[in-house]
Amino acid sequence: MKTRRIYTPLQRRLLGRRYSSNAIARQAQEVLMLWRLFLSTFTEYGLGPEALSEFETAVAAHLALVEGRPGNIAAKSLSIAERDATIHAAWVWVGKVGAALGRLAREDADCATKLNAARPDEDDELWWSIGAMAALLQEKAGLLAASVPTADRLEEATGLRERLAVIFATATEAKQAPVQDTAEIDELDGRLYLIMRDFFEAGREAVRAGLIDRPTSTFRFTFIGPAASRRAAAPPASPTPQA
Repeated sequence: MKTRRIYTPLQRRLLGRRYSSNAIARQAQEVLMLWRLFLSTFTEYGLGPEALSEFETAVAAHLALVEGRPGNIAAKSLSIAERDATIHAAWVWVGKVGAALGRLAREDADCATKLNAARPDEDDELWWSIGAMAALLQEKAGLLAASVPTADRLEEATGLRERLAVIFATATEAKQAPVQDTAEIDELDGRLYLIMRDFFEAGREAVRAGLIDRPTSTFRFTFIGPAASRRAAAPPASPTPQA
């Protein structure tokens, strides 16, 4: 199971910025259907009528905000792809640098300690993590093989951190962000996402326990995240040849 962490309103807002509000709304409708259908089972997991009612209220408030600010939602949706691309590139960078330093860390205790402390767990830790890992890479550059593209990684780190700073702005910086008018919606997007993530996790637990006769894939995100990307990238079905 995922490690639980506290999310402040700002962290929920930053999380919500990652996803299209329309996609969150569609996913919420699917969750509502599943939650109502298997309410008795979910009650056993602490997600009973009270939790469902709270979610229904949040979904209704979200719908009202989305319908009331169509222009802002459209502007937000256009930037989702760029944000996802930046976050993906950041994780790729972390993977490359982590692997290069990880080999050295097997023999260098100082490197191992600093590398473990710098590794990110969540997207909103990438900005700080890349800074820490870049500093460690520069510090240990002389101990790495000549073929390791240290200079390239350090140059990439600067650009990535600049782009990540826009995505994961501080409260002060957020006032200048292009999506400033969607702050309220962003926070509610993040709140709904977290509720749905917990719901899906409980659903998979219930399936594994034999309490729900559905595949575990029933309780995964389908309109946001990797599944949505795969759906968007899938080619259209070929027409059936005519005899």
